[in-house]
Parts: sequence; structure tokens; C-alpha cells
Amino acid sequence: MTQRVETGPLRARLARLARAGSATARARARETATTLAADIQRELPYGRAEATETRAGTAVTVEAPGLVAREFGTATRHARPVIGPAIARLMGKG
Repeated sequence: MTQRVETGPLRARLARLARAGSATARARARETATTLAADIQRELPYGRAEATETRAGTAVTVEAPGLVAREFGTATRHARPVIGPAIARLMGKG
């Protein structure tokens, strides 16, 4: 004989836990992105780095004159990367 069990309260609780976990993860991502943007901004006094929230989470926008040439170098200049080292420091590898 099969017993019927009410799963509504359990489903509701699992849904609340999922939302809480998602909110916590988004908050950590927002904090991390803000830290990354501040770290990059210190290295780019003539540029701009800011963290913004998107539908998918948080994004860091970086703008600076000559940023691509600085990150990757040119035929006449060696690279002096800013973004890669900032990410490595954030991940604890630098």
C-alpha cells in the first residue's frame, strides 16, 4: 500500500533555500567584483573600472586610454598587464 505524503511544505522550503543560496552567491559575486574594480582602478589612474549588476550577475567594466596595448604589448613595447594580475591576486594566486 502506498501512502500519500504532502510535499508542498518541503518544496516551499527547498525553494526558499535555493533563493537564499542564490542571493548569497550574488552578494559574494558583487563584493568580489567591487574589489576587483577597485584594485584595477588603483592601477589605472587615467582610466575607469567599475562593477555593475547585470541580469546574469555582476560585471566589471574597464576603460582606459591604451589599455589593450598595455595589457598585451605592441611591436615596440612590452606588456604591462593590469587586469590579469588583479584577477590573480583576487584568486589568491598572485
